Amino acid sequence: MKTNRRETLGLMLAAGGVASAPGMARALELDPVYDSFERARLTQPWTLGMVDAPAEGLNGTAQLFHGALPEGLSGVLHRNGPGRFSRNDWRYRHWFDGDGMVHRWEISDQGVTHRARFVQTNKWRMEEEAGRFLMPALGSVPPDMAGIRGPDDMNVANTSVIRIGDELLALWEGGSAWSLDPETLATHGVKNWSPELSSMPFSAHPSRDVDGTIWNFGADPFREQLVLWRIDPDGSLRKADLVRDVPGGMIHDFVITDRSLVFLIGCDRMGEMQLPIIAGYKWQDNIPMRAVVFDKEDWSVRRDFDLPPGFLFHFGGAWEEADGTIRLQAAIADNADFAYDGAFRAMRGEAGSMDPDQSRMRHVTLRPGGRVDIETHEDLFAEFPQIDARFIGQQHRHTWHIGQHRHTPDETSNIVRRDGSDGPGDAYDYGAGRNVEEALFVPREGSSREGDGWLVQTVLNTAEAVTELHVLDAMNLSAGPVASWRLPYSVPLGFHGTWTNA
Repeated sequence: MKTNRRETLGLMLAAGGVASAPGMARALELDPVYDSFERARLTQPWTLGMVDAPAEGLNGTAQLFHGALPEGLSGVLHRNGPGRFSRNDWRYRHWFDGDGMVHRWEISDQGVTHRARFVQTNKWRMEEEAGRFLMPALGSVPPDMAGIRGPDDMNVANTSVIRIGDELLALWEGGSAWSLDPETLATHGVKNWSPELSSMPFSAHPSRDVDGTIWNFGADPFREQLVLWRIDPDGSLRKADLVRDVPGGMIHDFVITDRSLVFLIGCDRMGEMQLPIIAGYKWQDNIPMRAVVFDKEDWSVRRDFDLPPGFLFHFGGAWEEADGTIRLQAAIADNADFAYDGAFRAMRGEAGSMDPDQSRMRHVTLRPGGRVDIETHEDLFAEFPQIDARFIGQQHRHTWHIGQHRHTPDETSNIVRRDGSDGPGDAYDYGAGRNVEEALFVPREGSSREGDGWLVQTVLNTAEAVTELHVLDAMNLSAGPVASWRLPYSVPLGFHGTWTNA
């Protein structure tokens, strides 16, 4: 990757907010956010998902309480998410700021075991020693903030994981991947593919192609550019380079076809650099959402499209037709209220803050010549969409996503299957007192038919104060779980995971 010093600094600023920033002293008496959350815990069961996990981690055996493990299903589910939200009676302001905790669920005919460890980032180690938060985060600036030299000083490694060979990488939006042992979850250190790429952002949604190639990006919203990554199946770097003139929105995910890399950039755009970083983004509903499409083999070849105003975190799948028409699915909202408001209120324990009811599954068609068609699925909340990964970049029918049954505004208790050809498929509601997390599709052993397999899903049971693991038949969700296990404790709600067959 060829960059000059100024460009490298631009990418560092994108992730770190400020290079070599001085400490910011502030008097602290009673933190109102910490106090508000602690009071909310007495009456708001959903807040269990945002309580600090123990610093030493967790180890446990889950007890089977329903059904039986399907024949041939055996492997490991790794998940990542924020697990530490407060220190020294001071609480982060935004849900996305918590230090990353990686979980390992091993599923076999011997049972289900669970292990969780915090990623030992530079930030984690310094703050554990100090007994308080030192570094700024996406939405928070702690009292008496220490100076930061680059993005990895504030890297919380809290968003996703990917397994590459014998290495598990913990991922964040704005800095380096962190290398872990996939069995013990011990932290090895920062993952560097080459010295000149040190601290360059390697984002939390890498996409593994059907041939094993791994594509990813890192965003520099201040300079309106991306770094694109191409990693060979064996984990070696094939290519990384900058692409310019990409609107500086909060780009969290992208999608691939057999020929293209596709980005949708919402109407939240970065303005002036400031702390906390999220304060620099401004919502502009008078501008279009932008689609930018790069040719996989030649990143200088691109197509741009304007879409109606909107915001998104996650894609489902996509494919490309012979004439260049791209069809994709994404969970798109009309605004960014949750990212810029709800996730703040959640840290205060405010009722209704976890009600992200704007996001809907949309079919988006990008046609040659710039025409865009958007079809909205029925008016139901949708997030964390998944497809059968054997069909990534290829035409497919089925998409799975979490949904919301309104037991209370802060409970998301449904798992839903959409049939892209025939409309809605089926769904299952876990019931009141449950908050579901991202479900991953696992193919049935020996089958190549799309959708023939299992969904593996974790669920926070707030009524029992435990976390559960469920396996469902991916094509028959309405029948409910075929097997369910329960830990003797709960773990914080997380974001993304990966499955590895035994």
